[in-house]
Amino acid sequence: MNLLIFRKPAHHMNSWLFFLFLVWTLPVHGQYNVENIPHPKNHGQQYFVSNPDFVLSEGTVADLNRLAQETDSLTSAEYAIVVVNDYIGDSDFEFALSIFNHWGIGKKTSNTGLLLFVATDRREYRFISGYGMEGILPDAYLKRIGEKYLVPHFREGEYDSGILEASRFVHHILQSPDARAELERMMPKPVPFWSIQQPYTKNTLLILSLFTGLYIWLEWLTRRLRGKVKKKKGQLHPIISGCGCMGLLMFLSLFVFVFIFNNLGQVYQFANLPYFIAILGSLVLAMKFHASRTAISDSYKDVGNRGEALNKFMLWGFFPALLAPLAYYDLGMIWKRAGQNKARLNPPDDSGNWTRVDRDERNVKLAKYLDKGQQKEEKLNSQTYEIWLNSNTNESRIIGWDGSNRYALCPSCAYKTLETSVEVELRAATYSSEGKGEQKDICRHCSYEDSKGTYVIPMRVRSSSGSSSGGGSSSGGGSSSSSGSFGGGSSGGGGAGGRW
Repeated sequence: MNLLIFRKPAHHMNSWLFFLFLVWTLPVHGQYNVENIPHPKNHGQQYFVSNPDFVLSEGTVADLNRLAQETDSLTSAEYAIVVVNDYIGDSDFEFALSIFNHWGIGKKTSNTGLLLFVATDRREYRFISGYGMEGILPDAYLKRIGEKYLVPHFREGEYDSGILEASRFVHHILQSPDARAELERMMPKPVPFWSIQQPYTKNTLLILSLFTGLYIWLEWLTRRLRGKVKKKKGQLHPIISGCGCMGLLMFLSLFVFVFIFNNLGQVYQFANLPYFIAILGSLVLAMKFHASRTAISDSYKDVGNRGEALNKFMLWGFFPALLAPLAYYDLGMIWKRAGQNKARLNPPDDSGNWTRVDRDERNVKLAKYLDKGQQKEEKLNSQTYEIWLNSNTNESRIIGWDGSNRYALCPSCAYKTLETSVEVELRAATYSSEGKGEQKDICRHCSYEDSKGTYVIPMRVRSSSGSSSGGGSSSGGGSSSSSGSFGGGSSGGGGAGGRW
């Protein structure tokens, strides 16, 4: 019996091995190492751009190759560009330096090579310069080139425009007879951020001066309108309150700009300092406006005098309040209170013979007009009174106005001094027995009481406290380098980089 044995052709096995080799050597998820980034010179001597992820358009790549070719032919300086989505490794500097030395960018005798490496997913760029290029394009100027040409365009996703403008500038500088002089002319030394020549520093000082002046104005206005009654200060200083609100606002904004908009770096930069100072000034001014309103209001006993002072404060402090939106609440309260007290300040009739007793006068004796029950009502703020005197008849008329709703009318003395639902402890609770309490209405004037029943106070419970200690250990694993070892070459790491 003959057995038929089928064998796979050898070329089929070789094809599978070749396919596996290709899969193994392809970058994982678009990440590259130094060895598998396409070398532009593989396409010809006139190519200087590696664009494996097609971040740049074909037209831009052609323009960049032309610029680099002209630079090479006119100055013998080699300018290479690598643009990828991502790479394997943790440092753009180490990765770009490895590419530079692996490819040997720059002539061996002059070492005037320059590499621009861009990783879009990590939002990183890096210039690497050869030893000879460091004297022509110093690191500080490469940093300025990146900040001026690359970062603004990259933030808008315009990689073609950013790299083209930066490359044209490099091309122009390298062709100049005196590169350093041309650099200083086209890219002068940056002005320090604290210098008055900086627009944002100047604007910051102007805004700070404005809010400081308005703060001083509110302080002067408060002292001018404050009455004779002095109370102890129980509020935080407006500057401390404003700074606290600003700190809380900035803390909350971190989550918004980091997790939602992902643009924290664009927000928290010196160029936006005037806006931060304006917000801080607005918050401090609002706190000052509130403190001033409270101080003026508490310094008067008389409703009419208080309202007149607050109306003046609202009028003369209106402009500062416009720049502090939180102060609109205080403006609304002054306006509301003025409307509520309008009818209160009207005399009993239109005879013109009535004069209202000024509570802020030192020689006013309320006991002459108000009995003890009415005085108690005013002390509890459950009912307040306006006292009117008739100059012709010597008649006095007392008009009451409702105050706090905490108190009700007492059925015994008929004054609004009955505090309702007061809880009184009859027997304290212990760790071994329950307690007992009583709920009742109590008159704060005549001591009338009305019991609403008793209730049980739960037995006290001891808090269980204990401490537990535990040992913990952590083990650290060794780190491994994903990009292998880096060798020396024609660059010592000169250059500059940044993020956008």
